Amino acid sequence: MTSTRSLFTIALHNRTLQLTREGLGFIIILIGVGLGAINTGNNLLYLILAMCCSFIVVSGILSEMSLKKLSVQGEAPAFLYAREHGVLKLKLSNHKKWEPSYSIRIKPAQSRQPFTLEPEPYFFFIPSGSTIDKQVMLTAQKRGHLKIATCRLATRFPFGFFYKTKTIPFNLEAVVFPAIHPIKLPDQSETGIEGEGSVQPRGEELHAVREFQPGDSLSSVHWKSSAKTGNLRVKEFQSHNLQSYTVFLTLTNPTTNQPIQEDVLEERVSEAASLIYHLIQRGHEVSLKTEETQSTFGSSEKHLMDLMYSLAFIERLGEKNE
Repeated sequence: MTSTRSLFTIALHNRTLQLTREGLGFIIILIGVGLGAINTGNNLLYLILAMCCSFIVVSGILSEMSLKKLSVQGEAPAFLYAREHGVLKLKLSNHKKWEPSYSIRIKPAQSRQPFTLEPEPYFFFIPSGSTIDKQVMLTAQKRGHLKIATCRLATRFPFGFFYKTKTIPFNLEAVVFPAIHPIKLPDQSETGIEGEGSVQPRGEELHAVREFQPGDSLSSVHWKSSAKTGNLRVKEFQSHNLQSYTVFLTLTNPTTNQPIQEDVLEERVSEAASLIYHLIQRGHEVSLKTEETQSTFGSSEKHLMDLMYSLAFIERLGEKNE
């Protein structure tokens, strides 16, 4: 991303004006020419001084015209995972009738934000009455609700003496799921301990009852259902290679029975999300259990999204009522 070395900043309403290193050098030359013109009375130096002053005035006017009547719209994914890239579609519109805009950068409203844009959005030329599209990578650092209310338009046009910015509405919202990282999945025979082991398999169990088909074993006949319907019906079990797992997420310290620290919570949430993600990707059924609730079992994409949404907004015990 391009960095600008500013020597001082003037802020007024929704605009800021920063003097760049190049601008400082130009002002020093301007002062030197002015002193020379006063000491010598040379008309040529006065003309050069007037021309240099006009450059500063023109710079301010053109930069303001370039930032005038611009709007930004963003289209983020419905969800994204923390610390992973998601495509953000930006639309920069120039609502001026005649004047184009030049050299516009889109920057966060504050220097420290829970997200990054790579590469920094840059628009070299925006014709009057037109809209320019650009795609950048949006990376959120924390799970939860990502809301970007404003952004800054910045330009060094035309001479680079000043770096002018303007804050405008942006209104972008997205849901950030917990970070997913590689994790060792439990063996099918492995049983976890609630609160520490994180995972417990549910084992094979009755999946459905269906009509008897040639080749079915008589040992799998569901006699009660067959007696009611008058037709042979057999029990269908889950595949031997696929199991159902319960992922435990404890929000309290077992020794003190107090809510866990925030950094410990984020680590546990990320671990639970990683287990759920990889288990469902393998086709296993997964349920999420906390001290307060337990979800149903499922292995569909929708079930995965529901669990990730729950983990995105889960809080420490006691915080919901504060």
